[in-house]
Amino acid sequence: MKIQAICLDFFCKYSKVPGTFEYLEVKMSRLPRINIESALYYVTTRSGHTYNIFIDDMDYKEYISLVAKYKDQYGFKLFSFSLLPARLEMLIELRNNAAISNIMHDITSLYTKIYNGKHGKKGHLFQQRFKALIAEKDAYLLQLTRQIHLSPVAEKIVSDPKSYQYSSHNMFLDSSKRGFPNMKAEIEEVFGMLKGREREFDAFVSKPDSKEIEEFKKILRKNRILGSDEFIEEVKNRIEENAKAQKKNQAPNKTQRLYLAAGGAAIVLLGMAIAYFYFQNSLLKTKYSKTINVYKSTLDMLKRERDVAIKANKDIETYVWKIRLTEQALQNTVREQKRTDKPMKEIEGFAWKIGLTQTTGASIGFPKEDVIYFENGQYTSTILAQNGFSNSSYTKTDLKNGVIIWRTIQANEKGETVSWRGEWDGSTMKGMMNMHLIDGAIRDFSFVSTGGRMEKNNGG
Repeated sequence: MKIQAICLDFFCKYSKVPGTFEYLEVKMSRLPRINIESALYYVTTRSGHTYNIFIDDMDYKEYISLVAKYKDQYGFKLFSFSLLPARLEMLIELRNNAAISNIMHDITSLYTKIYNGKHGKKGHLFQQRFKALIAEKDAYLLQLTRQIHLSPVAEKIVSDPKSYQYSSHNMFLDSSKRGFPNMKAEIEEVFGMLKGREREFDAFVSKPDSKEIEEFKKILRKNRILGSDEFIEEVKNRIEENAKAQKKNQAPNKTQRLYLAAGGAAIVLLGMAIAYFYFQNSLLKTKYSKTINVYKSTLDMLKRERDVAIKANKDIETYVWKIRLTEQALQNTVREQKRTDKPMKEIEGFAWKIGLTQTTGASIGFPKEDVIYFENGQYTSTILAQNGFSNSSYTKTDLKNGVIIWRTIQANEKGETVSWRGEWDGSTMKGMMNMHLIDGAIRDFSFVSTGGRMEKNNGG
């Protein structure tokens, strides 16, 4: 099978689909956000400012924890990553109809909020749009993984990829490090394609052909699609379908425009009514429920009338647009209701039982279970308190999505310190603990709640 690369500019210029290349040339200077499963997305993004994306060790770990969180949520495969001070790279394979744009938006937006709150910054942290190259998996998985792991060397941060701790390279070389984020299955897949394991992978990455590496860098700079003729044809077809669909949706006819205008005005009036009732909590839930029921009844009526029109061989265009607009209004109202009815997510005065897992360093026999609680602005770890660590005040950040981020540092008389960073989303308490021992050793732990939130008197 012939392997080749295609330049998006070339495709835009010579596409024969009527209307497609005009749309691409005017609207898209980069590859459209199409979603193709069993393909690789080589994602890169960088800081939109003069300061770095990652300032200290906790920033890197914060980002990795978010990648792990959304990897679980969206089910995508993560084959490799490299977090550099001012930019980052990841190699992702989509699954479960997930969209790469949604994944990156969720990770970067939440990280930006945490970063800005921690470092006293404002506004966007990343460039407005990430870059994503689509590659055929069988042909480019090994090359792209190696390219990502060599990025710290190319940036002259380190001379050996094994000495860089913020990439996935050492996860490939040490099986004990593959659990956070969980990349065990992906690493085995790479080993299978390499027809080797840790030793062969180390040699593959550490001793590359310099000419081959430079040529591959040129390919990455110039192209947005890499693969065989059949793969490129599939991507082209998906781009064309995407362009046609967007062009069709962007040009409603006169009837549609009139109904949209009327419907838009109705939604504005509804929004004003909801805003008014927002400050009357006793009435709000009832108002949302009544509004949702009205929309559902209207939808049922419109669909029945549409079905009757279909049987009578009549025009159904008006019904289609009325149904679409009513469904949109229903979805917006349901979202507003959920936002208003969010369960309380306070941590003060509550306790959690947590399970601890050591992630780095030689085992120190630290207990695998603990009870933590927050009371009168103070944080307490039951296990650490028994070992001479004092209670400490904690900081708390309330994110717009309802998640609470908290941090604290505890110390004992020996001069040893333990740093905590946790996340409570209303259902699960989880995070990281970093222990700095008196001999200079550092031990990292991850933790997750083994039960629900408890009143302090029941938890401690």
